[in-house]
Amino acid sequence: MIETDCPAVRLSPTTVPSRVLRGAPPMATVPTMEIDEDRHRAVTAQGLDERAVREQIQGRVPSVVLGAARQGDEIAGAAAGLADVESGVAAAGSVPYRIGSITKTFTAALVLSLVEDGVLCLDDRVEEHLPGTPLGSATVRTLLSHSGGVQREVPGDMWASMRGPDSRELRSALARAEQVDRPGARWHYSNLGYAVLGQVVERVTGTGCPVLINERLIRPLGLPATTWGRPAGAAVGYRVDPYTDLVHREPDMDQAAVGVGGQLWSTVGDLLVWGDALAGGAPEVVAPAVVEAMHTLQVMVDTSGWTSGWGLGLILERRVHRVVAGHTGAMPGFLSALSIDRPTRSVAVALSNATRGAAVGVVAAALVDDLAASAPEPTPGPWRPAEDVPTELDGVLGRWWSEADETVFTWRAGVLRARLVSAPAASETTFERLEQDRYRAVAGRFRGEYLVVHRDAAGGVAGLEWATYPFTRAPR
Repeated sequence: MIETDCPAVRLSPTTVPSRVLRGAPPMATVPTMEIDEDRHRAVTAQGLDERAVREQIQGRVPSVVLGAARQGDEIAGAAAGLADVESGVAAAGSVPYRIGSITKTFTAALVLSLVEDGVLCLDDRVEEHLPGTPLGSATVRTLLSHSGGVQREVPGDMWASMRGPDSRELRSALARAEQVDRPGARWHYSNLGYAVLGQVVERVTGTGCPVLINERLIRPLGLPATTWGRPAGAAVGYRVDPYTDLVHREPDMDQAAVGVGGQLWSTVGDLLVWGDALAGGAPEVVAPAVVEAMHTLQVMVDTSGWTSGWGLGLILERRVHRVVAGHTGAMPGFLSALSIDRPTRSVAVALSNATRGAAVGVVAAALVDDLAASAPEPTPGPWRPAEDVPTELDGVLGRWWSEADETVFTWRAGVLRARLVSAPAASETTFERLEQDRYRAVAGRFRGEYLVVHRDAAGGVAGLEWATYPFTRAPR
């Protein structure tokens, strides 16, 4: 758990702004909710081959590459089409593709790691680190969740010249940037917001954000094909002519200082490893507190149906049976999608080398939905008798009443627990001991609140107080 002496809590409970800007941004399209409840099936190599071929044909794109993994083990991969049309190079899982805004998940994980280290605070204002910009009221938290009210792109001609600004040029451009709404008011996708985060990281650490991502994430996880520049043998990016079957090469845009939001190249295999880390599979690299923060809802994107929202760096999409996380990406000549089901540690990746055409976000989300649906139920370990129960819990365990609701406190697997008799599954709560007769709920009902044991003059348990509510042995 992230501890902090910041005046503002770093990874605090979710706040959901009341208004959002609807519509998916070209750089990170939120997958649509197209689901057939009876469609679920086991993910196989043959099935993945069929999906890749179907999407390559229907999308009219040079290639589609797919991958699926669970619990860190690759289950299947597939590729259809050509990674390099002119040279006739076939697409393959080992071929690097540009992943666009999936880069933002690396940047977000790094920023949150710095929060965990105490270098940054989630509620730090931009003004504290980059004084004198019109964006000073935005916070680290709101920039990570695209709710900072920051204009979408860096002021300038980057998308006309296909050249991003260096750090000096970016800092100069910030003086011309606009705050299009107050921070926290609504969701508004912003590549500039992540560029600002990159500058904040550089200011507080003295090291460039890409260097830190390499040192703290890419190298420790063993992602050799994940690079900031075009690697040897990479796929060629194309724009498909809308009226003929011709393809046109797209330029390899160097985003420079804005690249923390979209510069990376990677492969299906590397992204499956990265997705597993974001699902909790590499706690020594991506800490559990960072994973939890990235998956915690901050702002709704779709306020009418509540089917999509944003965490701290991850898209959160409601499916029929679960909420899947991930990110999509788009750069000239490339489309990408990474989808994650955290409870089953299922990961799906879809890549294409076309500016438009392949519905990679829909494909990856549907694929991870299938993976999660076909995941085997976890096998519980054998029940074992307890060695002892803390003596200070004598008189605490058992049935208690508060506000006409009955709660049962138990000691199971070395942990103090509580649950409502009227709703046991939904109210399961665990506590950690802080000191004698004082506990904190760390999961479940009233999470974060204190449980206090009150004693009489003889030292016996006279009552409980949880979140300031009194608990008595009999209903009152």
